[in-house]
Amino acid sequence: MAPKIPALDVVANAIQEVSRAEALSRFQSLAAHEISEKSPGDLVTIADLETERALERVLGALLPGSVMVGEEAVAENPALLDALAAGEAPCWIIDPIDGTINYAHGVPLFATMVALVVGGEVVAGWVYDPVHDVMAMAEKGGGAYLSGQRVDLGEEPELGRLSGCLHLSGYDKELAATAARNFDNVGPLLVLHSAGLEYQQMLNGRLHYALYLRTNPWDHAPGQLLLAEAGGFTARLDGSAYDINVIMHTSPMVAAVGEASWQALRKYLFGMKDDI
Repeated sequence: MAPKIPALDVVANAIQEVSRAEALSRFQSLAAHEISEKSPGDLVTIADLETERALERVLGALLPGSVMVGEEAVAENPALLDALAAGEAPCWIIDPIDGTINYAHGVPLFATMVALVVGGEVVAGWVYDPVHDVMAMAEKGGGAYLSGQRVDLGEEPELGRLSGCLHLSGYDKELAATAARNFDNVGPLLVLHSAGLEYQQMLNGRLHYALYLRTNPWDHAPGQLLLAEAGGFTARLDGSAYDINVIMHTSPMVAAVGEASWQALRKYLFGMKDDI
């Protein structure tokens, strides 16, 4: 028997309450000992840990028997990721503070992200910006909503007006050099260092695409569903689809407001042939 999925707004309200109480309340007031590194350059704060723990309690109560796959818990126990592929129990994917580097340095660009996975498929997602009190949410087949309003991305802008984010660190030099040569073909570039907020900005029309190499499920599962339900399109540059179980891949992923935009970016920004 399929589990009964909690109502979108019920989960949204729970996320809002926890994010405000645990993350927003500590913002710009962290002591030095409350910030540490999981690995060189990868920060974690007391707010990340406490927000994740609180979300685990609340979400577990909303869906008894569900499994928690939180970013900070996975850092301690990577085997938790196996639950996403197993599909035996519903899984909550949790990113307590997406944009921790911003958060730790007092920059108000961060989000709390949650996705619900049932049978290995993302069926609901939420991205909450607590600083500006903006909630984006979607249920598979039910559309995407931003601040309570249904989002339909509609007509795609022409190539020269496409604004986006290029997370180029760690990419091969040839791809980065090609994109740099072709920057004049597209619109403005902006990196928010928070995938959650970048997905929100695609929903409201301020951004039109983003490129990523690392595709951790907590960074992308909620946003991917939001974008798809609003009419967007995502694939890796080799044409393969986004998969919550693939974190590192030889081909970077491009999320865009539509397939025509994705195709144009692939050809005119990244210099790839029409071979897929």
